[in-house]
Amino acid sequence: MNAFPSKADKISASADHLRAVALPDLLAWHGLDPKPEGRSFRAKTDRHNIVTTGNRWFDNQTGTGGAGAIDLQMHLTGQSFAAACQSLASGFHPTAAVRSGIEFPPGKSAESDRLPFPQLMARYAMKDDSNWPKARAYLVETRKIAPAIVDELHATGSIYANDHRPNPSLVFLHRTDCGKVVGATLRDTRHESAFRPTLGNKLTAWFAVGNVREALSVVAVESPIDALSYHTLFASRNDRLAVVSCAGSFVPDELKWRSYKRRQRFVVALDNDGAGERGWQKAWDSTVDWTGFKISSDCPRLKDWNADLLASVQAVRIAKTHKQSSLIP
Repeated sequence: MNAFPSKADKISASADHLRAVALPDLLAWHGLDPKPEGRSFRAKTDRHNIVTTGNRWFDNQTGTGGAGAIDLQMHLTGQSFAAACQSLASGFHPTAAVRSGIEFPPGKSAESDRLPFPQLMARYAMKDDSNWPKARAYLVETRKIAPAIVDELHATGSIYANDHRPNPSLVFLHRTDCGKVVGATLRDTRHESAFRPTLGNKLTAWFAVGNVREALSVVAVESPIDALSYHTLFASRNDRLAVVSCAGSFVPDELKWRSYKRRQRFVVALDNDGAGERGWQKAWDSTVDWTGFKISSDCPRLKDWNADLLASVQAVRIAKTHKQSSLIP
């Protein structure tokens, strides 16, 4: 008899540890506010009314229930089982979890719990105004974002540079409907850097360009750079346009639900790749029964909206050069 656990046994053990993540902690990690009700906890949003008791949960808004953190993660995000396990592993790192079978993201520490959002901000997103000129130049000169919108968002505090040196990161704040900062996306100003973490809440608060509450059209894109690029490309055609970064290819239910209630046109404009296509399909499938919901898809010609913006700027530059050449006798 083999005395060593099989790979299947290790995967099962890992999943069991992830299921055991405390459900109120998971709700709080997603930016919800679980409040005690006797032996249970309740968290309510426009989209959810979730009650947890021990390891079991039930969403009174959707009539859906289950047991364990993996089930609840799948319910909140629409992720597959494997993707939900990855998210829980990266977010909580149970110390007793067996690493074989579930891949932990490279470079992640083995902390027993994810740091609270204020501590994450203090560690990774401390504002440093002396770094702003370099960060602004990255957006305006390298990424070709319209200077006016960059300066406006910086003036309101929605974009700033952190204290990293010699290359600062841009910090894009996630705000709730009432303006509270509960999350952030970071982007290194080294163009090919993979440092792009998301801190805190991205399910009920987002980085947005434009007024989400008053917009006629809400456009969901994958990143803050895409949001700025899309707005630069198309805002002149629609004065009441809001572009929202989902910090990934999953379009949050809360964002769709709010647009539905406000009778806004909703556009899913994810990257031109397999993940973007799957994100659009999930958004369509999850709203197919929403009577009157005006949802549509938009797709960049190239990989993403910043690539389209760069190509557009280059095309204009070439056209000007040709025009000037034609005027030379």
